[in-house]
Amino acid sequence: MADGEVGEVLDAAGLAGEASRRLTAAQLVGAGVSGLLGQLAVNTPGGYFGPAETFTSVGALYGVVVLVLVGVGAIGWLRGARWAVAVSPALLALNIGLFLPALPADAVVAGLVVGWNLILLGRFVFPTSTGSSRSHLPPRLQDELDRWLAVNGRAMRHLAVVALLATVAVVGYHVGVGSGVRLLTVGGDLLVLGLTTPFLVFLARRGNRVPLGIWVLAVAAMAGATRPIAPLGLMGAALTLCLALLMIKSPLFGELLEHFLGRPALLVAVSFVVLILFGTLLLSFPAAAAPGSSVSPLDALFTATSASCVTGLIVLDTPHAFSTFGQAVILFLIQAGGLNIMVLSTFAAVLLGRGLGLKGERALGEMLDLQAARAAYRLIVFIVGLTLAVETAGAGLLAVAYSSHGDALPRAVWRGIFHSVSAFCNAGFALQSDSLMMFQHDPFALLTVTALIVLGGLGFAVLAFAWLRLGGRRRVGMAVQARIVLLATITLIVVGWVGYGAGEWGRSLAGLSPGMKVVNALFQSVTARTAGFNSVPMEGLQPATVLLMIALMFVGASPGGTGGGIKTTTMVVLLSAVPTMARGRPEVVLLRRRIALETLYRSAVIVVVATLIVLGASLLLLATQGMGFDTLMFETVSAFGTVGLSLGATPALDGFGRVVIILTMLAGRIGPLTVALLLGRQATAKVGYPEASIMVG
Repeated sequence: MADGEVGEVLDAAGLAGEASRRLTAAQLVGAGVSGLLGQLAVNTPGGYFGPAETFTSVGALYGVVVLVLVGVGAIGWLRGARWAVAVSPALLALNIGLFLPALPADAVVAGLVVGWNLILLGRFVFPTSTGSSRSHLPPRLQDELDRWLAVNGRAMRHLAVVALLATVAVVGYHVGVGSGVRLLTVGGDLLVLGLTTPFLVFLARRGNRVPLGIWVLAVAAMAGATRPIAPLGLMGAALTLCLALLMIKSPLFGELLEHFLGRPALLVAVSFVVLILFGTLLLSFPAAAAPGSSVSPLDALFTATSASCVTGLIVLDTPHAFSTFGQAVILFLIQAGGLNIMVLSTFAAVLLGRGLGLKGERALGEMLDLQAARAAYRLIVFIVGLTLAVETAGAGLLAVAYSSHGDALPRAVWRGIFHSVSAFCNAGFALQSDSLMMFQHDPFALLTVTALIVLGGLGFAVLAFAWLRLGGRRRVGMAVQARIVLLATITLIVVGWVGYGAGEWGRSLAGLSPGMKVVNALFQSVTARTAGFNSVPMEGLQPATVLLMIALMFVGASPGGTGGGIKTTTMVVLLSAVPTMARGRPEVVLLRRRIALETLYRSAVIVVVATLIVLGASLLLLATQGMGFDTLMFETVSAFGTVGLSLGATPALDGFGRVVIILTMLAGRIGPLTVALLLGRQATAKVGYPEASIMVG
């Protein structure tokens, strides 16, 4: 080994040891912060910590001991003193021992402190091997930034997580809201931002704009220090950005990104799971609930899943169970779910002048179903621009409609924005308890929502072709997929329109004028495919109408659109195979184009997986919920197709039933093909087998 290589090994070993000591010191500080914050927030009347926001003699003594142990221990670890090894377990054991008796009185605060310290104690008692520390180092230290991250990265990430959790607990859940808790939390946030300043300066010098945003948020937080919660919210946002930068620069993030970009199906699924969990966290905040009410964790999870998967099924009445903040969170989840997190993040990367690399382009192209992956960038810009333009126009028109129905201008604008986004993203959430029944005599409002639903469900690739064709900026022919989507969409709308009108003319449409019966039948045909709004009562539909709507919901929207279902193109490809097989032809031909055998196989897999999901979920609901077959089958297909229509089963589901619907909504949103890819990995056959003749049909 050359002298230079030996020097690099020794340098890396020294950096690994320094990084390990700083991480332990950071864990010690985190344990101290959790204990001090918990002592102020825990509510134990009659206990040695007393009620929340009070200082007892025991609490004061505990605070002094913690500060001494943290200060002495952190200095000892940073200097590499051997005696520092005894400080960490002493503090962790002290926290666990003192907060265990407080569990019966305040299980949330005491449980968080005990759990956090138990995790740290386990990592201290059973440390990972020394080689693992070096695995967190970059393969080669190229500059000061790499060296800073190698030494401080893990410690700063740990401190940022601790500070962010404390901020979320205080701001979101009002844990120990008081001057002492707020002061300690703000102090911890400022400490983390101060320690990461060199890192942020390094990035700012390289042209990264995010550090500037972090500093602006921190300054704004300190400027509003007189207000109780707002500064903490701004500090929480600054910490989130800082933690995101630290995570992105870690070697582990690069490995995970490489792993996910090679598996687009897994990337799509994980992106929605992360969005759902984030939404669940926000909706579980007391501020998300309407005054005088609360949202249980399961209801928050159900609502977040329904909004993220743009379904629209609800277990809580949106306008009455959620505050304006809660409704804004739902709106954000609908928008992010409709466009998909990956599309939004890619658009942000385009604005910053960055790229995803070949794997990222391939993953994005596969997710958007594009033949040329590099066309994804141009389509992303078009997607976001078109979405904002259509939603803005729809919001303006719907604001006029709400204003004509008696809403004041601010309320009309808010409801117009909410329902425009909900309609274009095919979500079906409404700020009226009876959905859109207030518009059953208003053709202007119903046709506006109908247009938004259709545009959102067509698919962005089809809209892009139409835009280029109409604009005349480029001579393009109508692609086969665009023609199939348009023909299938028109056919399904007409079939649903005629079928619903004929079946419900004297039932759910009764009491309307002939003209409004036609308009409402058209609206119900369009919304039944993926949107989930209703302008007439859903109770009392005749069985034939229920079956028709189940079929429409199962098919759903088109590829690349905001809706769910098996997609219109899947249905058309499979139906086109029927006359081909009947005529004995070897190839499937559609619109004078040969359909690849792989496309036919994929369509068959999608339908089979979708059918299995629907049947499995329906079986579980029928076995546990005690409701009628048609009601639960309708509910299951609505969840899978991310439609949101219900015959009244959703609020009556118990906890198990709601979990089943949650999983069904997620499976329907990420797509049956994605589910199939997650369940099995593709492999090239290495062995050939003789052909077998099997009788089918």
